[in-house]
This record gives sequence, structure tokens and C-alpha cells, in this order.
Amino acid sequence: MTADNATREYGLANPAFTGTISGLRAGDTASVVSGLAYGTAASTGSAVGSYAITASGGSATNYDFAYVPGTLTITKALLTVTADNATREYGLANPAFTGSVTGFRNGDTDSVVSGLTYGSVATTASNVGTYAITGSGASATNYDFAYVPGTLTITKALLTVTADNATREYGLANPAFTGTITGYRNGDTASVISGLTYGSSAVLNSGIGNYAITGSGATATNYDFSYVPGTLTITRALLTVTADNATREYGLANPAFTGTISGLRAGDTASVVSGLAYG
Repeated sequence: MTADNATREYGLANPAFTGTISGLRAGDTASVVSGLAYGTAASTGSAVGSYAITASGGSATNYDFAYVPGTLTITKALLTVTADNATREYGLANPAFTGSVTGFRNGDTDSVVSGLTYGSVATTASNVGTYAITGSGASATNYDFAYVPGTLTITKALLTVTADNATREYGLANPAFTGTITGYRNGDTASVISGLTYGSSAVLNSGIGNYAITGSGATATNYDFSYVPGTLTITRALLTVTADNATREYGLANPAFTGTISGLRAGDTASVVSGLAYG
């Protein structure tokens, strides 16, 4: 009686064992044998390894029995390690990656797994985009491992664009507006930014007062933008009033004095001036 070899995974029930009977004579078949059973000491909870499969209990009127064991090979079951997705901003360190392990058998838990780590090729300097998070290094007595990657999404960091305050006189062109940018990471400078301009609703003939100076249009691969306005203060321009010379004879009344106004801007005329008197 020779027990056939068999294979199963850790944590599963034993298969139905079989075997072969040799040495039958006189045209006898296996039907003359009764009570034959195959078994093993291995149970569902047995660890990976090799276990004897033995036959026993056979009886037949005209035969005695010799039993040759077979081998039950218990192979490792498969655990699936799935990395969790994660998100961080450009220029920051990767977070602590995590994941989940599924497929345990026999009431096993994560405690039977050692050496498991999660990582990504993304570094602090990696550009905005998506990167794989992968598990590796796991080992366990009764398990092999399949790894399912997660995704690390690197999002844009925020730069703050603050327009500088400026002053000009009424009737003059706006000065070249400037500003400051804060929040750079990884040693980046203004060279990574394109399209940034500063402007104001104030035009040449805008009246005196305060007007917002705003930045706009900035783009960068790894940054979004927040804009803080500055203030353009338009101050009064200076007019020069020059009294004209006049002549009269002694004893006569003064003539009507006149004068000229210079320094008018933005197409203004003397009509914008009120209350002017000469004396």
C-alpha cells in the first residue's frame, strides 16, 4: 500500500488522500481490500513543511499489508500587501506610509509578519505629480507576499505674492509696480515663476486717493499663488500761479489783475481751479 504524495496551501483542509495497491494476485482487484484509510498528522493549523501520509486499516482474506508513506507538502499561502494612498505638498517630507495586509489564515494577524516597509521614489525635491508607494521586505513562516502599490500624490505648495505699495502724483503714469514672493521650498527662486504681472485700475487721470495694486497671472510647476494687494497712493500735483505784471497811473483804480496757471496735467484746463483771486 503506497500513499500518493499530495500538496496543499497552509491554512486549508487536507485534500482527500489516495494511494495505490500493488501485489494483488490471481486476478484480484482493490475490491478485495476493505477498511483502508489514509491520513496524516498535519491539520489545518500545521505550518509549512512536509508531513507523512500513511495508510492504515487495510484487511483482505488472502493478504497481509505493508504500508509505504507518501508526503504531504504544505506550501505557503499568499498574503496581499496593499499600500495606502497618501498626499503631501511639494517640498515637504514624505508622510509615514501605511498599508493593509489581507489573506491571513488560522486566525493569524499582522504579528506573524516581519520586515515589512513602505516606500516611494519620491523625495522632498520631487515635482508635483503621482508616485507609486510600494511595500517590500515582508517575511513570514507560512506566507508568501503579493504587493499592490498605492499612490502618493504631491500637490502644489502655496506662494504668497505681495504687491509693494507705491506713490505717484496726479496726472503721471503709474510707476513700475513691484512685489515680493514668499513661501519658496527646496531652494527655489523667482526663476521658477512665469507670467507674473502687477497692475492697478488707476489711470493717468485718476483722481487723488488710494488704489489697489494687485499681482496676477503667475504660474509655476510646483506652486499655486495667493495674492496680497498693495496700495497706490495718488497725491496732488503742484500748479504754479504766476500773476501778470500790470501798470496804472497815479490816482486811478487798480486794473483787473490777471495771471497764468502752469502745471496742469491730464488735459485739465484752468476750469478745474476755483476761488483764485489776484490782489
